[in-house]
Amino acid sequence: MDTSIQLKLNAIWGKNFLGLSIDQVINNYPLPITTYYFWPRTEAWEQLRLELELKPWIQPDEKIKVLNSAAKLMNFCMQEYKNTESIKNVKERFTEINFVKFSN
Repeated sequence: MDTSIQLKLNAIWGKNFLGLSIDQVINNYPLPITTYYFWPRTEAWEQLRLELELKPWIQPDEKIKVLNSAAKLMNFCMQEYKNTESIKNVKERFTEINFVKFSN
């Protein structure tokens, strides 16, 4: 039985913002371990990093992996995906991220 702790990045994709949170996945069941941080209004990546620092039971490589995913998504949002209507391409490119449906 695999007892390693896995993390899953969640994203809420809005027209002018990106919400990010992290779940800890145990036996395919996601448990939230951070709140959502909304970028660019807040320093979402830094806030996620600080929260993960407070969780010593999570392996450093797992923390790095999820933070790298967040950074790649934020960079993609800034550089390549401005003013587009569809999120389909983003979901296909970032399969490791759980995109949460958002209605405004």
